[in-house]
Amino acid sequence: IGYSPTGESFNLLTEELASAVAIALGAAKWLYLIENEGIFDSAEQLVQQLTLLEALENEHYKRQISKAVLQACQNGVQRVHLVSRQTEGALLLELFTRDGIGTLISTDSFEHIRKATINDVGGVLALIQPLEEAGILVRRSREKLEMEIEHFTVQERDGMIIACAALYPFVQEKMAELACLAVHSHYRGTDRGGALLAFLEREALQSGITHIFVLTTRTAHWFQERGFVAADLDLLPVKRRTLYNYQRNSKVFVKQLSVSLKIKFRH
Repeated sequence: IGYSPTGESFNLLTEELASAVAIALGAAKWLYLIENEGIFDSAEQLVQQLTLLEALENEHYKRQISKAVLQACQNGVQRVHLVSRQTEGALLLELFTRDGIGTLISTDSFEHIRKATINDVGGVLALIQPLEEAGILVRRSREKLEMEIEHFTVQERDGMIIACAALYPFVQEKMAELACLAVHSHYRGTDRGGALLAFLEREALQSGITHIFVLTTRTAHWFQERGFVAADLDLLPVKRRTLYNYQRNSKVFVKQLSVSLKIKFRH
């Protein structure tokens, strides 16, 4: 119950009161206990995160979200966690596990793709080390990575690097090598690698690159599923061919980003 300045009493919804308090306090985070597990998509799968824009533009999501939640986000509350009150230890699971158990609605992207900086070297090394030890990726020293970090793009989730890839351009040939594509083991099977590849393809096209190539020994099927086709070694730029490791015997795959240049692929 709330009271007006003249003494009138009003019945207030708990969620509206909580939203108003969070806004007045300038809270960065509001944890809202609800009856179900969170927000669900049209396939009845739990949506772990939404930006405010996504919540407002998608009618399916918008119908499931309290207006008080949207109002809070629109008035300075950066994150609202929708968590089931039925789950034992729900608050601890939501706050102290990276992906939580409910739905996070945030005013900014909880997960995003960006160009790497020198501060990301440690995170990238931690990500690629298991794949280097398994022989999937070529080993890179910290010094080499520091020198080449400008070629890297990372996918960051709540401050943690969960995927990375490097793109080395060969401007004269209008080609670029995709290398060191890696996804954290906890996030494989969720097409983070596909999203990162799509981002790099757009970047490459904007830079005038018409073809991307990759050298791989283990993951040919993944690249073929995404439009890469097998090609001969002599298709690579001369500078890259001179660095080819015949002992590793990597297969060459190329993806054409533009129809402006025709090249001959091996069938």
